[in-house]
Amino acid sequence: MKYPRAVENLFSNRKWSFWLGHSIFWMAVIIETSIVYPESVGSFKAFLLLLIIGLEGFLITLCLRVLYKKYFWQRYKILVLVVLAFIYSFIAGALWAYITILVSSMFTGESIKIPQAFLVQMVSLNYTTVFLWSCLYLGYKIWEELKDQKYQLEHERALLRTSQLEMLKYQLNPHFLFNTLSSLRGLITADPVKAKGMVTHISEFLRYSLLEGKNNEVQLIKEIEIIKQYLNIEQVRYNEDLTVEFDIAPETNDFMIPIFLIHPLVENAVKHGMQTSQLPLNILVHSEIIDHTLIIEVKNSGRWIDKYQTPGSHNTGIGLQNIKKRLEHSFPGRYTFEIVKEPEFVKVVIKIEHNKI
Repeated sequence: MKYPRAVENLFSNRKWSFWLGHSIFWMAVIIETSIVYPESVGSFKAFLLLLIIGLEGFLITLCLRVLYKKYFWQRYKILVLVVLAFIYSFIAGALWAYITILVSSMFTGESIKIPQAFLVQMVSLNYTTVFLWSCLYLGYKIWEELKDQKYQLEHERALLRTSQLEMLKYQLNPHFLFNTLSSLRGLITADPVKAKGMVTHISEFLRYSLLEGKNNEVQLIKEIEIIKQYLNIEQVRYNEDLTVEFDIAPETNDFMIPIFLIHPLVENAVKHGMQTSQLPLNILVHSEIIDHTLIIEVKNSGRWIDKYQTPGSHNTGIGLQNIKKRLEHSFPGRYTFEIVKEPEFVKVVIKIEHNKI
């Protein structure tokens, strides 16, 4: 249920919400008293006395609020709070009854003698009213604190989630730079012209990464552009030894994915494919949508190399773990990550369920 903005703003202000609730409570007490005891509104003088008695309760509970707020409501468990509220409400009810008798005497100009039974009834009624107010006030404060704790917890979780995503995202950039600079190092002396061209491609890639890296997610088509920049760099090095095919379904272009999600797969395909495949190395990047599920495939000729089998390589081991973590953050319970290992090729398949595709 949606409320008008003015009402939402009113209740979002704690001070105003307290005064509103406090006033409504005592107005309800006065109305209820006038209904139960019709003689209390039988004359203007009697009605004025009723208002004064209600004002007494209004002020006494304000004093209780200061006591609750300042001294003990956050220090004790709920059961202890109830016991303390019982004690203080009884004291406040007795004090309220005494003030009522005193004010009534001053108001009428006569000394009023209250029968003991009636006095006990008055104290009991006052205590019940004050105890009800205490329970409502303390209950509201406890609810308010729980709401604050929940908001704080959700805020901290959101910060943690963002921090983790940032950490995972920026792990990829050093990984890419490490492999790219290793390739550039070998090309500088062998072919300076190609090395210069590779530097240009690296600059374009980094410029794009800086522009898009401010976001945790990008359109899939932009991720493909990042991959093409990377492959431009690698094709300067490998020439005819590397062939790449893109089969990207147009309906997948606008699908939002974590930035640098597919790039590590292509990077691994180039790096490990060059070690195990007959040349030229063939790489296929494919995407399609089947039954509201986005399917992304990166396939390369060659065979699977376990990182522990190649201790001499510069494999940092970041890529695949990073992808799984980022998928879990972005699509919890709605993705699958599969590695198909065949003698002639390796294929990584990511499936993301999305009922709005």
